[in-house]
Amino acid sequence: MSEHGRFRAEYRRMFAVGLGAGVLLWGVWASHAIIDLRRSGPHLVKVQLAELVREFVQKEARSGVPSDRITAETATFLKALGDAVNAHGARGETVLLANAVVGGDVPDITMAVRREVYAHVPHPQTGTSEGLSPQMQQFFDAQGQLQGPGQIQSQVQTQSQGTQGGQSK
Repeated sequence: MSEHGRFRAEYRRMFAVGLGAGVLLWGVWASHAIIDLRRSGPHLVKVQLAELVREFVQKEARSGVPSDRITAETATFLKALGDAVNAHGARGETVLLANAVVGGDVPDITMAVRREVYAHVPHPQTGTSEGLSPQMQQFFDAQGQLQGPGQIQSQVQTQSQGTQGGQSK
């Protein structure tokens, strides 16, 4: 074999060894990446946004706070809620609405989102000590005095007795 042929065979062997080592390293890296993906946990999560908003709005409605302040607090709450959901999306999670999940085992992150939102937004205040917010009191004052349950009950009994009397004839 000529000297040129020996160098050529040597280069082929070196190239084959280098290529084999590269393929082996790529295989190790790919296996590691796949295992990490499996360990990283779920990428689909669900949140009950309607429940969180309903809960906040109900507490705000009973808080006795003026309506302009309720509007501002609700806007702040909705922004914090959006930020919390977006943060989960930025972490690589696909956030689904709970009512859009038909089946399967999708983790529910509603409680985590609730904690994240209320870390930035104060909980709505409780109602006034009288039990009615000023807005509700104004409503009832405008509609006339509240009739007690006894008066409502007696009206219902009167109506039902009149119906029964008409049917027995």
